[in-house]
Amino acid sequence: MNWLSKRVYLILILILIIFVTQSGAGINGFSQTADIERVKTVEEAIQKAAVQCYALEGSYPSFSYLVKHYGLVINESAYFYHYELIASNIMPVIAVYKKW
Repeated sequence: MNWLSKRVYLILILILIIFVTQSGAGINGFSQTADIERVKTVEEAIQKAAVQCYALEGSYPSFSYLVKHYGLVINESAYFYHYELIASNIMPVIAVYKKW
């Protein structure tokens, strides 16, 4: 193998390494964006259930009441849920965090 073919071979290896690392970074960024969207979707589902209960029953319920009576399905192995009920006529503070 002469020096030119070795140089071309090294350049091709470097291009491959760059391509693989950039692909991995892109996939990781997409995964993080998808996680953020899932958290927003879960928060919106909790909020919709709370608003529906308020519209039907006249007060905002506890989190466990939403799960029991409004079919809210939660995944405690994947998310932390913060649901702070301030008063029966004030929208609760709702936050969902993904467990890592």
